[in-house]
Amino acid sequence: MRKKDRQTAVVTGASSGIGKAIAFSLKKAGYDVIGTSRNSEKISNKIDGIRYEQLDCGIESSVDAFIKRIGETDILVNNAGRSQIGAAEDVPMKKVRDLFEVNFFGLVRLTQGFLPGMRRKGGGQIINISSMSGVVGVSFTPYYCATKFAVEGFSESLRKEVYPFGINVTLIEPGYIGTGLKQEPHIDEKSPYYRYLINFKTVRDGKIDSGPDAFVVARKVMSIINKKNPRARYAVGGDAPLTAFLLRLLPNRLIEKAQRRKFKIHRVK
Repeated sequence: MRKKDRQTAVVTGASSGIGKAIAFSLKKAGYDVIGTSRNSEKISNKIDGIRYEQLDCGIESSVDAFIKRIGETDILVNNAGRSQIGAAEDVPMKKVRDLFEVNFFGLVRLTQGFLPGMRRKGGGQIINISSMSGVVGVSFTPYYCATKFAVEGFSESLRKEVYPFGINVTLIEPGYIGTGLKQEPHIDEKSPYYRYLINFKTVRDGKIDSGPDAFVVARKVMSIINKKNPRARYAVGGDAPLTAFLLRLLPNRLIEKAQRRKFKIHRVK
């Protein structure tokens, strides 16, 4: 990338995992990269040349202050997010709201803040990191799935709205990626769901441990930003592309049956 063509990219949640891999790949390709973290001063193994900024996507004042500091960007990668595990009946409402603040409302506010600059420039890229859990509901992560379903609907609608201004909006839907992503646990031995929840967690943790590394997502980001007209969504990582394909073909009852078998969920006798 020539100096005069140099563009800015904002990557949220860039201190580790998928965000760090995306930030590294963008920097290597010649972009001026701004990576965010809730504790930017405490990031270990910072990538040389990346500007790290403090941002807590779950706090509106933090998001607004960040937008004011940065001003404009050519590429916005909304990656920051949290995960959660627990039965729908057991998770406190405060924790549900907190999860939506980070995974959805923070993403929306950042998008609102940077869209005016993209319109003025006559183009831009918004890439929202969703999940296969935003395509099909998964047991014992009901509120995480709900946040990602919200991201999917928002992104699909936004894509149509900003098309006249040369702005692309794309969803990436990772499957199980080997990032070691920790889930906020809501697990109580007294819960009627306990044994099913533990079965789910065991399978889920194994899938993540054996999943591809975060650069499989970063490579997809790089391919998207090099396309003139990228698609609305891309499933990536492990069996995610096959799963996305099957979801379009198979009836819901078969999808549910396969998921119950996978996570060892059976009727109480």
